[in-house]
Amino acid sequence: MKRNRENWQNFKIYGVIILLPLLFFLDQKIDKNQTYDVIIDTDLGGDPDDIQSLFRAVHYSDILKIKGIISTPNSDKDHHTWDTIKNTELINHWIKRIDVNHLRDKGFPELMQEEDLLSIIKPGANLPHPPVANGATEGSNWIIKTARKYTKEKPIWILVWGSLTTTAQALYDAPDIADKIRIYVIGSSNTLHDIPSRDFVFNFMKNDYPELWWIENGTLPKGSHETFRGVYQSGVQKGEWSYTEFTSANIRNHGSYHNGLFKEKCGDVFPLANYPKNSLKEGDSPSLLYLISPVIGGVGNVDDPTMENWGGQFMPLDSIKYPNYYIDLDKSPEACQMTIGKWRLDIMTDWKMRWDRYGNE
Repeated sequence: MKRNRENWQNFKIYGVIILLPLLFFLDQKIDKNQTYDVIIDTDLGGDPDDIQSLFRAVHYSDILKIKGIISTPNSDKDHHTWDTIKNTELINHWIKRIDVNHLRDKGFPELMQEEDLLSIIKPGANLPHPPVANGATEGSNWIIKTARKYTKEKPIWILVWGSLTTTAQALYDAPDIADKIRIYVIGSSNTLHDIPSRDFVFNFMKNDYPELWWIENGTLPKGSHETFRGVYQSGVQKGEWSYTEFTSANIRNHGSYHNGLFKEKCGDVFPLANYPKNSLKEGDSPSLLYLISPVIGGVGNVDDPTMENWGGQFMPLDSIKYPNYYIDLDKSPEACQMTIGKWRLDIMTDWKMRWDRYGNE
């Protein structure tokens, strides 16, 4: 009898040792059909890296169901040849260039339709400014209207690729959306373009809704962490995987002519960034990768930014006061950026495969 009890105790101990990792794995396993509804708030019209990230967003629109593309103000347009073109027109142009319907026709109907994407492009503020009475725009109103369809249990993600101007105005005009949204913002230079709007969001969290859910990737001072830069300047950088070679190896000569609408394949006009010059920068793509990571890579959990993730790893500023506010790790810029860079080969291998979907038109 004593031996039987000992055997039973041993069985329970070893059983727990074996089952715990299995249970953890099952808990982290994400349905490959998982999708996330997102609004993209972009300053596309400055450094072309926003265009690069827009390509990736549409290529992954089987996972990222885009409910709005809002033009947020760009403070650097004087450095670009297209500074006289409206941001919304540029977004419209590049959506057409991607020709997602060609990909749908090639056997990927789960991607969003071009006409649906074009219908949700909305203008936000023209210039950076803090939220003000009567400061609403078509873009901020679209955020409000869309967010009100969601709940705390099933929120919509707002991915901010520029200043927080338009998203902050939406919160100012409709504080009731605070529990229906999750914000992932690429900060650093974008924050510097409109510090008052960023501070409004922080103070809104501090004074009105401490449970506001947001990741601030690239907290000030600029250069102190900047986790987002890991998407291009860390990790595997050899041969075709480097941020200077990937485009020529895997994007050029890919794409379609959109049934004759354009004279060049979209991969041949895919723009290179200005900073660093002639690079595949994708500085805003970590916001996309954060949601893609569990589904494609099996890495991370979107509900827990402290876990490893293709879109970076973060820490709470103060988990007692602000339970859902996360910032860069308290580490060197190199260490912060490697939380993305360590997955570079996986990230880029999957995108290479998606570019190959175009085939030969």
